[in-house]
Amino acid sequence: MTIRVSRYLAPALCAALLAAGLPSAADAQLKRITIGTNPQGSTYFLLGSGFAKLFQEKLGIRATAQPHAGSSVYLPLQDAGEITLGMNSSLDGGLAWNGRKPYKAATKNVRALARVWILPYAYMVKESSGIKTLDDLKGKRVVVKYKTNVSLAQTNRTILSTAGLTTDDITAVDSGGVVASIGMVVQGRVDAAPIATGMPAMRKAHATVPGGLRLLPIGPKGTDEFLGKGMAGLYSHVEKPSKTKPFVREAIKIAAFDSYLNAGSKVGNEDAYKMAKAIYDNWKQMQKDYGPLRGTKQSGLSPTTNPIPFHPGAVKYYKEVGIYTDANAKNDAMLMK
Repeated sequence: MTIRVSRYLAPALCAALLAAGLPSAADAQLKRITIGTNPQGSTYFLLGSGFAKLFQEKLGIRATAQPHAGSSVYLPLQDAGEITLGMNSSLDGGLAWNGRKPYKAATKNVRALARVWILPYAYMVKESSGIKTLDDLKGKRVVVKYKTNVSLAQTNRTILSTAGLTTDDITAVDSGGVVASIGMVVQGRVDAAPIATGMPAMRKAHATVPGGLRLLPIGPKGTDEFLGKGMAGLYSHVEKPSKTKPFVREAIKIAAFDSYLNAGSKVGNEDAYKMAKAIYDNWKQMQKDYGPLRGTKQSGLSPTTNPIPFHPGAVKYYKEVGIYTDANAKNDAMLMK
């Protein structure tokens, strides 16, 4: 049952209702949902369109995906309440929450609704190179900076630092993007480049290169705490062999980051609760319909590595289904300091 707080109620009663975690008059239902995404054709646009369809069908609210040039454009719009939700990587979310470049101000009004996509991320080399660890990259040509992505450049430096490496220890090379970097390794223009391990371009390259490709594990310093300090939203991940990743020959520890569906400042507790419930209840069907979601378990919608605090409305629902724990609360409290 939905309880609304009238403006005629005594202030003490209003306070009591709010303390009980019930929505206030400020939590009036949304009439329209807009979801910020990367350009049409991107995975974020695909997923944003999927969540728009979900909310329209299950909540009866008109919902659409709105493509933008990138998160640096629409995260500030979420913060200002000009768009309702956004598909954001944990890396961009961490930079924005802390007000680091390219963000001009901290986006402290944005809140997480759900972690939806896990992206394992590691440096890769040709198997024939003989390079097997990050330490072996000393003196080698290594892609570090992407001209179009500030967050990945810092991520790459953090991964190298798990083995004690800095850009002074290697020949740092710039690249136009992740896919371009794969080609640079294949063509021998660089020795190593970072990639998202699930990329189809990686599988294709592995099949065409004599001897195939190899992933490099992170160095001995690569704890979750170390990675998160180096780049908010980054954490460790164990990558295991699978049919879709033939270049993974044995279980290795690499880095990973996430993609979240985040809420803007105009999303009230009641609406956040309903959206979190719609996502959770329909997760298995969403996974069938949208491949990138299949790596995230239903129980993994609320991890403890989020760089932006979870929305109170989502927290209320996730507590009810038992996937928001004391560790979640500790992480959110740390972020709010």
